Amino acid sequence: MKYVRLFVIFLFLNVTNPILNEVNAEENGLYQSISFPTNSPLEVNNSTIVSGFVSSSEISIMITWQLESSNVILDNGQLTLDFPSESLQNPTYQWEIFLDFPSYGNYCTCYLTVTLESEFPQTITKPIFYSSNEHIFNPAFILSKQSENNLYSDNIPIYGSSWSQNGFLPDVHWNIFETNSNAASCDVEISQILSNSIKLISPYQDSNTFHSSLDISNLNDGYYSLYTWSNIFIESEQLNSKIHCSFVQIDNNAPSSEIQAQNNLIILEGFDPILFDGSISTDPFFGRAKLNFVWVLSQIIPNINDDNSHMEVKNVTSGSDERTFLIDDLNSGNYTLILTVTDECGLSNSSSISFSIVNMAPIARLSINQLEVFNGESIELLADEELELDASESSDTENDIGSLRCIWKVNNVPFYEGCVRTFSWPNSVESNEFTLSLEVSDNDDLISQISLIITSDTSRNNTYFALMLLLFSLIFVSYGFYKRYSVNEEKIPKW
Repeated sequence: MKYVRLFVIFLFLNVTNPILNEVNAEENGLYQSISFPTNSPLEVNNSTIVSGFVSSSEISIMITWQLESSNVILDNGQLTLDFPSESLQNPTYQWEIFLDFPSYGNYCTCYLTVTLESEFPQTITKPIFYSSNEHIFNPAFILSKQSENNLYSDNIPIYGSSWSQNGFLPDVHWNIFETNSNAASCDVEISQILSNSIKLISPYQDSNTFHSSLDISNLNDGYYSLYTWSNIFIESEQLNSKIHCSFVQIDNNAPSSEIQAQNNLIILEGFDPILFDGSISTDPFFGRAKLNFVWVLSQIIPNINDDNSHMEVKNVTSGSDERTFLIDDLNSGNYTLILTVTDECGLSNSSSISFSIVNMAPIARLSINQLEVFNGESIELLADEELELDASESSDTENDIGSLRCIWKVNNVPFYEGCVRTFSWPNSVESNEFTLSLEVSDNDDLISQISLIITSDTSRNNTYFALMLLLFSLIFVSYGFYKRYSVNEEKIPKW
């Protein structure tokens, strides 16, 4: 006969001692908790009532329970409550479950599991030693839930509790076996589990609770069945407690990081986009599916004060989908690209590749009076003539074309700046020829030059002398004519 009871306590519990398997949580504004009053197993010899407490922000709750022994369900049921009052915030309820042990058998080490059903279910478990007469019980053993993905590296944290009826602390053991998949796990024979390299979990830390770490650093990557149990007989070859089996994944080896790129890694500035491919990187056992990729692009910058260099980070990209890295815009220089691949356990491996971007010098082009001229040509320039100089057709790679500068030099002395100029014979040049140079430079200070010889049919001194001689000649002739006519007028008599 089943007997269950659920009623409300209009107060909040103030529990000063830890409660075994008490769980509480607050998710998305929903508060809930469920607990037993004590952290000890029950010892009974007849039917009994097991009680506990539940607190929830919901006005309607459901609790399910089941009693099992040796993986056989002996009894189960559910409790429900609709509480219409909203006068209390997160009220606490007491629940009771009647267990008719004589109807289940003569004795058992049983486990009562109680679950608060909700969007985020919470479960607690209490061991119960039942016997209608004197009996040596198997130890009770409860193992706390492990991580969600069951993926481990080097060690497996494990914690739980174990009890015996007489108060002695049972020995807690573990063993692990390789398996092909989750579906094929936990099918090892009991005799093999108990006889093949049994390992003892380190001593208890607090009363009947143990918290330890299982060393798996010597195991290969793969899928395994992990068995844990407790014994009350030292070196017993018989299983006398509940055995737990968990499917675990072991990842002890770091993934490999590999970069694929084009063969020529000395690249001309203004290059087409370059793709570096890291998709060949993989984990030895688990493959590529859950790897994370981090790309770090750095430029090698020479130090000013010594012969060494330092790295200047230019770009960092990361993500599980970032299997490739595209470069399409870099100035000249030496670069290093590092790919770090990390698996789910945080194990990582890095590889790097170095490449150079080589700058192309600009190509200088010059036209004078709309006619293209070339390096070394000679051009005659009259004293009063002007030339239209145009270097705007000079070219460079796309990334540098906007930074081109034009400097005009006369006999290697800077004279003008600007790619389009009007030019006449400089007053500072007195000889009958000079060198006119065009220097076109980019933002990396690479220069392309065109030089021309500019000549005149006479020297500047001869021209000035001829002009002065002509001027004095005109003055002298004018004066001669003036004197002649003046003398003739004086010889004419006046009447």
